[in-house]
Amino acid sequence: MDIRTIRIIIGTCVLFTIRIISTFVLLPIITSYGKSFNTNDLLIGISISIYSIIQMICQVPFGIAADKFNRKNLIVLGLIIFIFGNIIIIKLNNIIGLIIGRGIQGISAISPVIMSIIHNSISDKYYTIAMMCLGISFLISFIISIVFGPIITELISFNALFIFITILSLLGIIITYLVIPDIKSDSIVRNKPKLNIISIIFNKNLVLINFSIFCLHILLVSNFITIPYDLVKIGINYSNHWKVYLYSTSSFIITFILINIFNKYKYKILYILINFIIVFLISILLKTIIFSKLLLIISIQLFFISFSMIEAILPQLLRQVTTSIIPFYDGTLLGLYSTNQFLGSAIGGLISGLILHITRSVKFVLFINVVILLLWLFVIIKNFNKLKKNNL
Repeated sequence: MDIRTIRIIIGTCVLFTIRIISTFVLLPIITSYGKSFNTNDLLIGISISIYSIIQMICQVPFGIAADKFNRKNLIVLGLIIFIFGNIIIIKLNNIIGLIIGRGIQGISAISPVIMSIIHNSISDKYYTIAMMCLGISFLISFIISIVFGPIITELISFNALFIFITILSLLGIIITYLVIPDIKSDSIVRNKPKLNIISIIFNKNLVLINFSIFCLHILLVSNFITIPYDLVKIGINYSNHWKVYLYSTSSFIITFILINIFNKYKYKILYILINFIIVFLISILLKTIIFSKLLLIISIQLFFISFSMIEAILPQLLRQVTTSIIPFYDGTLLGLYSTNQFLGSAIGGLISGLILHITRSVKFVLFINVVILLLWLFVIIKNFNKLKKNNL
């Protein structure tokens, strides 16, 4: 692996980590500390949801922009917008400021821009490894957010959290210019075919890939909502949950080894996807059918492994579709892909929260997860031959 590839992978992973931490660090505490503004649950709910809603709306525009303009400049623009949102929150210091600030932050939808840099710049040999690193960055960032968000708020203040996010965003700007090399995009070319957004949205291969990432992120958020209940059930207090998540990062080593094996022996990505959907299903069934401390820990490990693997290989499928069917518009495709990630996360949180509120049953949430996994597996197997024809 050459130095340029290493710089791209490290730079984009650090940027992705910064963005995910900035996004999720508020989640564990925004409900409780948001009430310090003497407001109601509705406005707090709006302050949480407005970010995701605007992110979903802006993913495709940023993806289209990534096909036309300098991607490093787009990342910096997004980070500046994010910092401006933080300043609004800190200055106004009330629920209206929180809603406006989070709404402004939602505009900075730079995920497809970051992914398109890897998409255009990393060779096939290292592409899956790069996407696996992004997937691992996502999970580690999620865990860091859950652990350090409450700590910073408790030790300093709620506003200190936004100062911390601002510092991270400034660091992201420095990394963009100093670590990531200048990249000439294959998508930014003259005389390329006219963009037909309808044909892209309804392309059968893309629908299956976007459906897959949608399902994956429903299951991701749903699992992070139910795992704390399971850990309490086996006698692990909330204050010690971070230790379980920390130990679970050892599964990333297994994931890295598996990715290298699959790359070395050139396994078909579609077979890998089906197998790890089954592994994900097993991880849920272990908790649903037989509940014990050992099986729960194994289940969490399998969850991390299967998520990391699928998160790494889906962009590889997307890349093959981009190259063979819809060239020149990888930024747009990644924008649609990221939209489905955010939509899946939002629906996963909504469905799981609603079920827990109504039924108070973690097992019912897990049952819904099993149904989603079976539906996902059925859709992929049913369309297996169509995907195989495209050498996926």
